[in-house]
Amino acid sequence: MKITISETARISLEEIIDFLQAKWTAKEIAILQTDIRKFRQTMIDDILKHQSLEKFPNIKFTFIGKKQIKLFYEIKTDEIVIKLFWHCKKDPLQLKYLLNKYYKKSEV
Repeated sequence: MKITISETARISLEEIIDFLQAKWTAKEIAILQTDIRKFRQTMIDDILKHQSLEKFPNIKFTFIGKKQIKLFYEIKTDEIVIKLFWHCKKDPLQLKYLLNKYYKKSEV
């Protein structure tokens, strides 16, 4: 199964890495990278338990980076699309806005 990453996910991941570089150590970045690789492998092996949001049933999520970051994704017939990386301490209203944006796109 093919795994792709949206532009918003790329930007949000870069923001998180920039934050980690400024405030934390290389160890936290390495943990995040390892968790992303593990996510990819569990999706390929189809062993991840998918958690859904009640309002957005097409969008799934999992925790990575010591459970500080949510990785939002959508499972399609032939691919998995990573939609967003979200640091759990950010504004939840902004998250709601972004998920609404993606949910409308995924219905089309």
